[in-house]
This record gives sequence, structure tokens and C-alpha cells, in this order.
Amino acid sequence: MLKRTSQLKFPGFCRLGAGVLLALLLALPPSAFAAAPPATIQTCFAPEADCAALAVRAIDRAEHEILVGAYGLTTGAGIVEALLRAHRRGVEVKLIADKTTPCGRNSGIDPLANAGVPVWIDYVARIAHAKTMVIDGTVTLNGSYNWTRGASANSEDLNLVASPAVAEAYAAHWRDRQAVSLRFDRRESWCRAQIR
Repeated sequence: MLKRTSQLKFPGFCRLGAGVLLALLLALPPSAFAAAPPATIQTCFAPEADCAALAVRAIDRAEHEILVGAYGLTTGAGIVEALLRAHRRGVEVKLIADKTTPCGRNSGIDPLANAGVPVWIDYVARIAHAKTMVIDGTVTLNGSYNWTRGASANSEDLNLVASPAVAEAYAAHWRDRQAVSLRFDRRESWCRAQIR
């Protein structure tokens, strides 16, 4: 049988704590209570759903800029192909990838770089494990879903967040990583250099 313990009571402390909390709340400017702009979130789970299609639709709607963070990036899922289409229609596509990404089989780095998409390699972090896209400063794709053909067979998630505030946070992080990354030139140069 469990024995019930008595509860400690601190009525004076609770009144003091409530008073301090109230004073702090009253000291905040009215703008602190303003509602954050609403965010719309779509969530996709693989292998049950086609998460690559969610990413491709978002890429195909881009008008100005796509900032990509990629741990894995391969051709064949439709994502690299959609990024190439966006680039060809004048969308500014930029990519930061992990140091191992250009050296993998079916890497999507080569077709993007060959098309003129600027690519940087984040060689400073042990693993550049980001799987993100910021589209037009208003939409963010993020989750465990790699931008690869094989991701569709894994248990993965991909979130599409329509929020300028979230997009700005991810874009700022992307720019921070770009500042410590090296510009990618050619697969042969990078994969032989062994900068790992």
C-alpha cells in the first residue's frame, strides 16, 4: 500500500511569487503580448506519403530564392530536378552541403553546379546534417527527410512551414553556415582533396 505524503504549504511564498510575476507582466511593453503572425504547417511522413512530391511542389512555386541545406542530395527523387527547373526560370538557388555529399553515388551536386547553381561545402561542422530549404523568405521545408531518392523508403518526416519569421530564422542560420563554408568547384577537386 502506498503511503500518501503530506503537501508542503507556502502561502506567503505563493503570494510573493504571484506578486513578482504580476509585476513582471505589467512591466512588459504591450508589443510583447502581440500575437505572432500565424504559421501554416503541412507535415508529411514517409514511407506512407510522397514527401518528395511535397518538396517538389514547394520548389516549383518558388519565385525569387531557394536556400538549400543538404546532408544527402541525389538525383532521381525529383528534388534536384525541381531545383534545376527553378534555376532555369530565374530563381536564385543556392546550396550548402555536407563535405561527403559531392562524393556519393548519384550526387545531385554535379548537375546543380554544372548548371551554375552556387554550391558551398560546410567542412567545419563534423556533419552538416541540415535538411532544409527556405523558399522566397516565407516558406521553410525541414525535417529528417534527406533530399535523396532513398529517403522515400525510410521512416522520415518533412514539414512545410509557411511563416516569414521561421523562414528568416532558417535563412539567418543558412547564411551563418555559408560564412564558414568553402565554395565548391568540381567533384574531382573536392573528393580527391580529402578535406574532411
